[in-house]
Amino acid sequence: MERFDLLVLGAGAAGFAAARTAGGQGATVALVDKGPLGGLCILWGCMPSKALLRTSEVIELIRHAGELGLDVAEPSINWGRIMARRERLVREFADYRIEQIDDCPNTTLVMGEAHFLDARTVQVGERTLYGEHIIIATGSHTFIPPISGLADAGYITSDEALELPERPASMIVLGAGAVGLELGQFYQRMGCQVTIIQRSAHILSTEDADVAEALTKSLLGDGMTILCRAKSQSARRIDNQIELQVDAGGELKTLRADQLLVATGRVGNLGFLDLAKAGLVAEKGFLPVDEQLRTTVPHIFAAGDVTGKRLLVHLGIQQAEWAAHNALHPDRPHRADYRLIPQATFTDPGVADVGLKEREAKAQGLDVLIGKYEFAEHGKAMCMGTPAMKGFVKLIGDAKTGEILGASIVGPEAADLLHELIVAMHYRAKAGELALIPHVHPTLAEIVTYPAEEIEDQRRARGLI
Repeated sequence: MERFDLLVLGAGAAGFAAARTAGGQGATVALVDKGPLGGLCILWGCMPSKALLRTSEVIELIRHAGELGLDVAEPSINWGRIMARRERLVREFADYRIEQIDDCPNTTLVMGEAHFLDARTVQVGERTLYGEHIIIATGSHTFIPPISGLADAGYITSDEALELPERPASMIVLGAGAVGLELGQFYQRMGCQVTIIQRSAHILSTEDADVAEALTKSLLGDGMTILCRAKSQSARRIDNQIELQVDAGGELKTLRADQLLVATGRVGNLGFLDLAKAGLVAEKGFLPVDEQLRTTVPHIFAAGDVTGKRLLVHLGIQQAEWAAHNALHPDRPHRADYRLIPQATFTDPGVADVGLKEREAKAQGLDVLIGKYEFAEHGKAMCMGTPAMKGFVKLIGDAKTGEILGASIVGPEAADLLHELIVAMHYRAKAGELALIPHVHPTLAEIVTYPAEEIEDQRRARGLI
């Protein structure tokens, strides 16, 4: 039996961060992964999808070149080269991550699938590993909804959608979260007719309705079909296509497409671990943890997608660093703080937010003021042309104090523009303070000052300043 201070199960973004943190503090670490190394973000998520999305972004710019006085022919799509570029970038990212793992201090990489023997011991092939503490960071996989006939009809997940050898003529996408919308818009702009099926009242169901409406307008402008309040009833394969029966608000619709992409959320990769032998029980596909990232077994922690908190790489890394610290330093623990967890959807226009949504603030009974400014009225966006003149910036401010409690952006470079607001909220800045910060003119970034000024004007009108 091999003994370690810490066993880390899973070598994706969260697992690597946990090993790096603990190993860097002198702990002996076994990092266990069945491979391939790289993790979801690098191999099948963030990086390959953004490589493809850049192609569709450029195509859209070319298609709007006429308004800038440029006569450009419709671009010719070389599907093989698009996919080859994605594959090359993914390989480079993965190779670099492998180098980082190899250089991780005091860390032993163990390749294979881990199975608990008891609460401190795991079996990996012929090796038995003992850990004083354990961090589970095994990631997640696509949740497949129980639709009659779906398995026989055939479907793809985002894994396959990122590497299709040929461009399909049509595609149905189940789910209108970030994954479904990003890939759906990519394929639509590549010349594939895409239909989005969403069970909730609007796309991006966790966002405010006005944010979803702004993005919906753009997606419809791309030619996409979107069916909300729609529930898939059954699927079958017919004439080399997939036929899907959908209840759309009480009306039964029959849809056909060459491909069916399932993007209905994810659940933790936990089934192979034999959790019961460690005294652990999953809930709704995830491992519940407390504010110190501890599971119900005090010396076993979890981080990343398996916790089900929010399936975001940057959050998984943060959780893993907290968990590794808490395993080694139980006398001075870090407590998870989810107040400032930003998230983004890399569609066009992009969507990004941090803190409270407008509906969340009102549901909590908070007295808030809303400041909002459209990109269509913003000078720099107007100079950039139609692709940049979509969406808005919205700030949620505490009426009494003026503190910025939340921010949502739907528009160009939304994810990048959000960071200034994250910093402001980190320091609990007030809207009036943000409005006074100098910004270069003309830039997209200066747009955040206008809703901040609007909140201050509302506070002044109410006699609060």
